[in-house]
Amino acid sequence: MSKSEVLTDREQKLLIALVKMVDQYLDEYGDEVDSRAMSAGEHAIEALASVGLMENINTRFGRWTEAGNQFRKEFNRMKGLAPAEKIGGIKLVGWPKSES
Repeated sequence: MSKSEVLTDREQKLLIALVKMVDQYLDEYGDEVDSRAMSAGEHAIEALASVGLMENINTRFGRWTEAGNQFRKEFNRMKGLAPAEKIGGIKLVGWPKSES
């Protein structure tokens, strides 16, 4: 996506929803995003790559581009949102231990 390209409100809402889905449900390892071999994740990476926000590494992994990182940063600043772990939210990292 080039700087000269202007998104309609509808297009921006769709991209924001897709970016948030990727941020919330897919895993990141360094600068790589893992689709977890889910077709929805693979399609999300492919769709974001088609507009220049991500690049396909292979059929399972993608990587945010500079434009993608900028889009994520601008959206989070505009809406005043932050990742859950930065605002005291809960981040599931494993299963609770059983008390037996």
